[in-house]
Amino acid sequence: MQLKEQKRILFFLERLAEHYCKDKKQGIHPDLKKLYSRVELRNIVLRLHKGKWTPSSLSDKTETELLELIGTDTNLLLHAIETLEDRFNAFPKYAQTEVDAFFTRTQNESHYLAQKSVDHWDSYDKSNYRSLLLKTGTTKKVFGVFTSDVLAEDVYAVTTKPSYFFDTEQEAEQEITNIIAEGRFTREELTIHKLWLMQ
Repeated sequence: MQLKEQKRILFFLERLAEHYCKDKKQGIHPDLKKLYSRVELRNIVLRLHKGKWTPSSLSDKTETELLELIGTDTNLLLHAIETLEDRFNAFPKYAQTEVDAFFTRTQNESHYLAQKSVDHWDSYDKSNYRSLLLKTGTTKKVFGVFTSDVLAEDVYAVTTKPSYFFDTEQEAEQEITNIIAEGRFTREELTIHKLWLMQ
């Protein structure tokens, strides 16, 4: 699915959530209850009630009890929105556990990168890893609009990431045109960098 489509879906989900929030008498639709596993319900409760529950304190809760803690369709919808928003900013990390899991999942444990500690990777190793992520459909290439002081090697390190990413460089160029038309920046103050987002 293209990023533009995902943004549209997110827009409609957010409008739907506004509508749902006005409905004071809602519970959870019976058909919706069938679409979640116990593990998913537990994770939703943990996210909705940060700090109130722990995985161990929910371990003996039944699906019905977890649904009662979630309470409403609105809470499930809000969780879906947060999950989708998270996906817009899910970058590959060079954490050893994530790398090990990737090579195990793809049954490629004999690859030289699987044998080399992430702490010892150089830019060539990272580039190879990104290529593997792309080839396996784990990531996709996207384009982001940054201020011109952000260098290509710093796109994952900056604290303020672009609010939206684009499927093509042309879409990112169009966004720059829109930003300039709004008078927020000049063309010299903006640049486009490519990144890889997790699928």
